[in-house]
Amino acid sequence: MDFVPILERTSSKTRSAFTGPARGAPFFRDAFTTTTWLAMGALAQAAAILIAGRIAMVPALAYIIFQSANTGLQIQGITKNPNMDGVILKKVSAQLPDSTGKFGSKAANRDLVVFHIGARCNHPLGLFGPGFKEMGEMFAQMVKDLEQHKSEFGFFGATSWLNASERGTSNETMVCCYFDNVEGLHAFAHSKYHQGAWNWWNKNYKSHPHLSIYHETYQVPKGGWETIYVNSHLSGLGTATVPIKDEETGEEVYASTLVDASKGVLRTSAGRMARSLKADEHKDLQYAAPY
Repeated sequence: MDFVPILERTSSKTRSAFTGPARGAPFFRDAFTTTTWLAMGALAQAAAILIAGRIAMVPALAYIIFQSANTGLQIQGITKNPNMDGVILKKVSAQLPDSTGKFGSKAANRDLVVFHIGARCNHPLGLFGPGFKEMGEMFAQMVKDLEQHKSEFGFFGATSWLNASERGTSNETMVCCYFDNVEGLHAFAHSKYHQGAWNWWNKNYKSHPHLSIYHETYQVPKGGWETIYVNSHLSGLGTATVPIKDEETGEEVYASTLVDASKGVLRTSAGRMARSLKADEHKDLQYAAPY
């Protein structure tokens, strides 16, 4: 039986998860240490008290009371928990459809290219250091160009990440991109959409030694990758959309990669890597739905 898609196809080019609703807020928050943020808040509060007296404490106190009450109501299920927005309450897997949007019944049935590209600013001013703003803008523009030319470059989607373990502030940022093949990735690297950023870097990297960039490319053969998401929001390859041809209209539309993984071969890791075709290979285990 063919895999069952979770989300409907769309006729419009969807923006990748790189441009999520939080935008640059996490990166701005990472620009300063916790101590610095607390000190700035304390300074602002002290200034407010000098100007308005004790009444200046009311906004902060009201905010804390409101947030505490709102959290309590969410825990009790009385008000909506926004953190659950977009969560798919079932077990799903990301699979790549063919050119007509059919997923078939064999998992990981296409090659996949995963491309990591990242940057870090080692300047004392962090993301406010010379050149880092320009780099960020060029990164964002290149993702937009890829979104507009998905079919041309075999681009499926991208997500943005912030390294949370390297150091306390000004951590490395990374964009994880998914492509159909290496040829498409290389075609973009040699296209006009990448040339401007490449020229800027070659012109400025010697005068901006505080700027770090890197990339990693992984060409994964079919049967060599697998994905699983349980009670999860759209993440990783699950955020991707694949350009396909509508068999009825002949027009290009975009199919989500997510399919139902609650039964069949997608229930197991081996099945999701096409290394087992047995849906009941874990029937001897003590739990109903193996991860």
